[in-house]
Amino acid sequence: MIRIFALLILPTIFLISSTLLKLDAGPTWLWSNLDPDYWYLFDSLNMVNLNWPQHIAHPGTTVQFIGAVVIKAVFPFTAPEQINLMVLADPEHYLDLISGVLISLNAAAMVFIGVAGFLAFKDIVGALFLQMGPFLSQLTLKFSLHVAPEPLLIATILVLCGVMMLALRPGQLEKHRNAYVLTFAIIAGFGIATKVTSAGLYLMPLFLLGRFRPIILYGVASVFFIMIFTLPATGSYPKIFDFLLVVALGDQHFGGGDLTIIDLATYPRNLWRVSSRPMFWVILMVSMIMVWVARWKRRDEDVARENSIKALAGLCLAFVAQGLIVAKHPAGHYMIPALTASAMGLALIYFLSKALCDPAGKGRQAVRIGFFIFLFLLIGSNGRTIYKLDQELIGRVTKAQSINESLYFECAKIYFWPTSNPLYALFLASWNTDNSFADVLQRLYPSQSSVFITPKGVLKGMAKTRDLQSIANNYPCIYVRGSPLFVDPGKYILPFSDLAFSKISKMESCHTGDESIFTWGIDCQIESNR
Repeated sequence: MIRIFALLILPTIFLISSTLLKLDAGPTWLWSNLDPDYWYLFDSLNMVNLNWPQHIAHPGTTVQFIGAVVIKAVFPFTAPEQINLMVLADPEHYLDLISGVLISLNAAAMVFIGVAGFLAFKDIVGALFLQMGPFLSQLTLKFSLHVAPEPLLIATILVLCGVMMLALRPGQLEKHRNAYVLTFAIIAGFGIATKVTSAGLYLMPLFLLGRFRPIILYGVASVFFIMIFTLPATGSYPKIFDFLLVVALGDQHFGGGDLTIIDLATYPRNLWRVSSRPMFWVILMVSMIMVWVARWKRRDEDVARENSIKALAGLCLAFVAQGLIVAKHPAGHYMIPALTASAMGLALIYFLSKALCDPAGKGRQAVRIGFFIFLFLLIGSNGRTIYKLDQELIGRVTKAQSINESLYFECAKIYFWPTSNPLYALFLASWNTDNSFADVLQRLYPSQSSVFITPKGVLKGMAKTRDLQSIANNYPCIYVRGSPLFVDPGKYILPFSDLAFSKISKMESCHTGDESIFTWGIDCQIESNR
């Protein structure tokens, strides 16, 4: 009973801390929160309307589908047209519901991996190490709050590692090899349908499967389950394939640059960047050493240790593959699946360290005590990590909400990326999903005073293209909010020509945090909303 209680401690801490962090992160429409959460809300709504999702870059089909299920569960018998109005009138409420589901899935996955680890190790310390995955990086905790692929990938990797732990039990692979192959394939298909850049992590079971035939079956079945989990996006397959082809061939971010797959001039530096997080490269280096030492001192009759060596070798292979994949388009959050899997690396290192000790000596007890102290320190340090992240989130919210837009109620308002405004978040989500629900948004928010600059530099209302000159002619003042390109201190480039506004008055500007304000015909001032 005490052990069961112990396995609930870290998932409970995760639930409580994630809930508090989510509250302190502020509304999702803040510039630091809205990408890609709002895009996923709109494509979930597309699925509710039996339309194909349009934002397919990840492809993220599983996240979109979960969002659709949550929305439909709230309105099981309501017509889609009415659902559209209610969701788009209060998007924050539904984003909070979907985020709550994703956070809960992570907590449930933590319980699963803890139980699986205890069944494999018969050791509560090893099981607790396995549950540390979501806590090993501030980046992981931060992204776990979003409606995005990352929180679902955390749960996916935890489940994958948990199933690998179950496979380590004596006789499991010999008796149920095909069942494990299919289970691994289901998880891999789900994970790749969630975010294709996590593909390297699904190499983890390869050495554990061992034989050529199960490995081939694993690969074929994984492709099959990728297709199954992306079925809700079948109509978007051409867009998905075209996008993946462009990204694969281009040597710059999102398929830009030359068609040379990688840029040899920057790739080694990028590889170092994505691999330089201590929790990644330390676990990789120590794991490789541990695999070598354990193989050197192997005992063929020790099946549990032999399978643990294979699992740890698979982790090393997956880490290298993930680093090579992400280095093509380096972004820290692409490494979240590997950072989560680092917990399994710690657990396997602990198990093999004990196994290498003389059973008749005191080495095993010393290893257990040493790793328990390390676990205790690791948990303690995460309290500080959570506190630092919480303060960072509060600081961002304070800066973003320090701008009192009611001071400019008579002005035309123009927003460009990145900026914090509820209407801008809705517009940008519509634009990024091929103008989904633009007409609905126009009916819900008919005001003509708020307009938006698209990422391609086009001025638009919720549904129609607008003209700068007509705005200048019809409003006594202009208020612009966003983050311009700064070329020199005090010099910046706006994403549009402001010549039409120069006849109103000279431009003024003021700045706070990551956002700036530009005004014509009215003083630029920032006054706290609090």
